[in-house]
Amino acid sequence: MFPYPSAEGLHVGNVYAFTGADIYGRFMAMQGKAVFEPMGFDAFGIHSENFAIKQGIHPRELTARNVKRFRETQLQRIGNRFCWNHEIQTTDPAYYKWTQWIFLQLFKAGLAVRKKAAVNWCPSCKTVLADEQVISGECERCNTIVIQRELEQWFFKITQYAQKLLDNLERLDWSEKVKTAQRNWIGRDEIDGTVQYHLRDWLISRQRYWGPPIPIIYCDRCGIVPVPEEQLPVQLPETENWLPQGTGNSPLADIPEFVNTTCPGCGGAARRETDVSDNFLDSAWYFLRYPCCDRADVPFDSAITAKWLPVDMYIGGAEHSVLHLLYSRFITMVLHDLGHIPFEEPFRRFRAHGLLTKQGGKMSKSKGNVVNPDGYIEEYGADTLRTYLMFLGPYDQGGDFCDRGIAGIRRFLDRVYQWVSKHKNTLQPNSPDLASQRRLHQTIHKISEDMQSLKYNTAIAALMSYFNVLQSKLSIAEVELKSYLLMLAPFAPHVTEELWQQLGESGSIHQQTFPQFEPEFLITEQVTVAVQINGRTRTTITVSPQASQQEAIAIARQTKAVQWYLKNQELGRVVYVPGRVINFVT
Repeated sequence: MFPYPSAEGLHVGNVYAFTGADIYGRFMAMQGKAVFEPMGFDAFGIHSENFAIKQGIHPRELTARNVKRFRETQLQRIGNRFCWNHEIQTTDPAYYKWTQWIFLQLFKAGLAVRKKAAVNWCPSCKTVLADEQVISGECERCNTIVIQRELEQWFFKITQYAQKLLDNLERLDWSEKVKTAQRNWIGRDEIDGTVQYHLRDWLISRQRYWGPPIPIIYCDRCGIVPVPEEQLPVQLPETENWLPQGTGNSPLADIPEFVNTTCPGCGGAARRETDVSDNFLDSAWYFLRYPCCDRADVPFDSAITAKWLPVDMYIGGAEHSVLHLLYSRFITMVLHDLGHIPFEEPFRRFRAHGLLTKQGGKMSKSKGNVVNPDGYIEEYGADTLRTYLMFLGPYDQGGDFCDRGIAGIRRFLDRVYQWVSKHKNTLQPNSPDLASQRRLHQTIHKISEDMQSLKYNTAIAALMSYFNVLQSKLSIAEVELKSYLLMLAPFAPHVTEELWQQLGESGSIHQQTFPQFEPEFLITEQVTVAVQINGRTRTTITVSPQASQQEAIAIARQTKAVQWYLKNQELGRVVYVPGRVINFVT
């Protein structure tokens, strides 16, 4: 999920989210997949504008400054494989041209309507809010008590898709808590045979400055007229009077050169819509733009879209369950039904990561518990921070950030570096002994399974455990050392890349194939089982711990001792304690 470029910059909770997604992307690339990890900035909206108001800086200037800080001093240093030549910004006219185009497609389909209604009004933000942006009666941005006002506003008819949004959840490979949140929000009820839903139409009008102008023109003769597509984008005008008015009108209403225009229908005098659209519309389709952001003539190229979309794996916060994730599904369904894209669900798989807390509370500037990652990257390196964050707890549950253990992760990576440097010129070319091969392939299997299911903390624990085994060996086989670096690479991309080069390997370690386990080596070493006749031990056999009773009995009956003692005896029953004893009772 692309971030708001706030002036505070990324905190470690953001790095936690991005690192977990990147590790999965790196792992899949090493499985031979073509992997595309783009990045962008969700830079329009109330959040950015409110901070600009607080700082007394124009949001256009502040946003550009914040984006630069995010990109160049933070995101480019955390070790993610972002595809920067496909970066998008929602404030770029080349992007919001197509946000406006999407509005027009809904308008032409009768799914975007203007109506007078009682709406949620935030007295502090001085704008209307969608139902989904009101949490326990308060504005989700500033926690001000929300009041009701009668205003004419633009709505998207998401209610027409309520049943499809509900039905499709059954076939989505998503975190169950997110699916449950959407089911509850859509809220289907049947009262006297009539189907009703809790879901209400999506209110998208905002009486603010910092957003894409809604592409509508009002004409006394023609009524409500859509801006012709060839005239997009309707650019957000430059103005120094951008503060919210609180009157129910956007600051754009006070810019005559913007408001006054010509009707595309009759050519007469007309007025532009002065509300801007909610920034959740910007983010409801951004994943469609990433692969085709270099195309100025279309919002998305059909061939490229068919190759890369829908998204194979989406990782983000569960707090977006009934905002971004629900809106994205709706917009995707509409574009599919209008024939613009060949799929109706945007994300094949969605996994909600856990919340990273500080002293038990969600990180927020108001609480004063936001942790800036920059100092940790400076002191310990990005690899250490990445590995430490993933080791805090299960990725889908999060954990409480406490930096007491980060030095231990740095020592672990230092030991790996020193160990490789020590053995790089004395590696044994032959395969290791059977016990070593078993341990190697069991580790590969364990880590592969954990990576696939985002159980990063247990994968790191397995890496540490296996490293202790390798350190205790007198000689190291080449396959053991290289396999270890390849398994560590998604977590610590910088140090493993350097060590790979020290080994004299050509090409990046991240373009190599992840080690593959061989099933025959997953069988644990055999165990010794006592063989008894009427309770007295007469011999022993060795079997796999997984051996069935039938297999163990068959092996035991082949021994000379059992054959001799059972000769001319009538066998009553056989007792088998797996891995310990077989007792033949005559």
